[in-house]
Amino acid sequence: MAFLAQKLISASGATEETDPDFNLVTQLYQFDGSNGAQNNTFTGVGASGASQSWTRNGSTTQGSFSPFSAERGKWAVEFTEDNTDYLALNNSDFAFGTGDFTAECFVFFTGNATTSGGIFHANFTTSVSKPALALRDTTGLTIYSSSGQKITGNNGTVQLGVWYHLALVRASGVIRVYKDGSLVTWDDGTTTATDTTDVTSSNFLIGKYYDDNYTLDGYISNFRVTKSAVYTGAFTKPTTPLTDITNTVLLACRDNRFMDASSEGNVFSSINGYPKIKPFSPFAPSEEYDASTMGGSGHFVRTTNDTLSISDSSLAIGTSDFTIEGWFYFDGANSGGVGLFQQADGLNGPALGWWPASGGGQDGWQFYYGSGSWTHATGATARMYEWTHIAFVRSSNVSNLYVNGVKATNNVSDSTNYTSTVFEIGQFYSASYEMQGYISNFKMCLNAIYTSAFTPPTALVTPTSGGSSAASTKILVDFTNAAMFDQTGKTNISTIGNTQLNTSIKKFGTASAKFDETGDYLTILDAPYFRGCDFTIEGFVYFNSSPTDGQGLFVYDSQVMGNRAGYGPALGTYANAPYQGKWHSYYGTQASAGTGTQGNSEATPSATTWIHFAYVRTSGVIKIFIDGSQIGSDVAWTGDYKANDVLVIGGYYSTSYLLNGYIDSYRVTLKARYTSNFTAPTKAFPNL
Repeated sequence: MAFLAQKLISASGATEETDPDFNLVTQLYQFDGSNGAQNNTFTGVGASGASQSWTRNGSTTQGSFSPFSAERGKWAVEFTEDNTDYLALNNSDFAFGTGDFTAECFVFFTGNATTSGGIFHANFTTSVSKPALALRDTTGLTIYSSSGQKITGNNGTVQLGVWYHLALVRASGVIRVYKDGSLVTWDDGTTTATDTTDVTSSNFLIGKYYDDNYTLDGYISNFRVTKSAVYTGAFTKPTTPLTDITNTVLLACRDNRFMDASSEGNVFSSINGYPKIKPFSPFAPSEEYDASTMGGSGHFVRTTNDTLSISDSSLAIGTSDFTIEGWFYFDGANSGGVGLFQQADGLNGPALGWWPASGGGQDGWQFYYGSGSWTHATGATARMYEWTHIAFVRSSNVSNLYVNGVKATNNVSDSTNYTSTVFEIGQFYSASYEMQGYISNFKMCLNAIYTSAFTPPTALVTPTSGGSSAASTKILVDFTNAAMFDQTGKTNISTIGNTQLNTSIKKFGTASAKFDETGDYLTILDAPYFRGCDFTIEGFVYFNSSPTDGQGLFVYDSQVMGNRAGYGPALGTYANAPYQGKWHSYYGTQASAGTGTQGNSEATPSATTWIHFAYVRTSGVIKIFIDGSQIGSDVAWTGDYKANDVLVIGGYYSTSYLLNGYIDSYRVTLKARYTSNFTAPTKAFPNL
């Protein structure tokens, strides 16, 4: 099966293989690097460019998810139907009256709607007001207009796991819907619907129709609302991110934050549930992932006491100006307080965190300065699942906090002499108030970079960026030194045990990931959901010996090696007769250990040779391929993988089923790449 295309990269005729489906690749680990390298070393730049080594406390994860891991326009918002996720706006821009308008976006459905999955709803009130666009029941698009409901005919049906461009256009009181540029025909054979609704409400919803029972299950990218009829006939589906054209009043779901990129600058009035901003879109990146330009982050989990710490005489701030800044992405509730950083354990210097009202203080940002002094930042909130830039600045004995470039405090007097030489990232006050989420591009320098509102950095900061100098920069942790990273820029990897890169045994490139069966495996938190769509999990494995004791290659689970086979896909070898040492897969859902759906094969893997494995779901059928040939039988499984928030590589079920060998070129694609026997790849998976 062909899956590669050729891309000319030089006049000499040299070519580089590219993947036409790279926009659907959610994980790509090529495991290239230096021998023995792991993801448990954190380095930075200190005073006058000196190298810093930070102490890793707990199991802080490192990797390639960052505010710059995808270009502007190449982000999406993930909505989960059972979490009642949606975005709301309230502005007169959305009171269209009886005039023309266009609402368009790219949609990627990951699960069938049980009733109706809302894409958007204009003129929203407490009743079934119109107009609106949704996914009806299983596969059909539906609109709601003044002439009633219309459900699509055959050309309006959709599949899971496919990016569609959808546009609802009202022109002169008539609604039309276009799917990938083609006019949709409704079930009654018509292509239009009368809509003279006087849109008087300024409420506009994204990811929802009517009420909380009608929310979307999937992704929305590049949502644009224009107060004109943009399309009046069939058109070519956009192949680049949408732009701010004439009469645009909203351009959202395309950046690393919940923001309107149009000139109107509309603000979301509410964000319900937990929609997530992810670097996933219909558009592949224009360049291959490079940590030096696209950055990385550390992932901190408050329940495992994850922090970074350092002690250095250069960290004493004294009475000078300073700027402490970074990017933060919260992926857990703010209850109980969330700490971002502090100078010295026990608060002997500047510190910042989110302190909820239930914790005894005001609900909001709290920064510490001086001797026991706290300040509450007004006008800014800690929203989850988006990248937020925060800067704590002291200038001429006056301190302020900036959230996404907007000042959230009002000139707090602070002339404290900060003498501490200890600094911690991922915590403030105590171990009870730790970070839950990602931190990227963290910097402290002894000058005031920001003294008024500003646009947050759009690229990695440097010791000399933003008006600072190398001499004034005391901390710069950009998290770009991960030994193992995701070439898609979407995930972070944590090394457990002595898992490391090895250059002596590899399939492609410079190295592979080595596992020794004695507590070694990799974990990737917040791994992409499969939901109900097709997918392919593939890679190369090398067993050091015949795996008669049972060895795991991967498992998607809600617990990290929690003595259970997991909720999602898993592949390895079986430990017990009559399938001892033979291939074993898991594809169901279970409530407790020992239940669920399993599949075994008579095939026995060879040792001391590289084997290509592929775990595929295609149209509700699970297939397992080894070196391009299917093993075992087709298994019907249409289940909705909803709890696959942890990926383990190098094991499954429990720590008794770990790999003794190597894995190279691990890739996950939200598409069935293989549906029948094929020739196994002979080159490394492309990263473009």
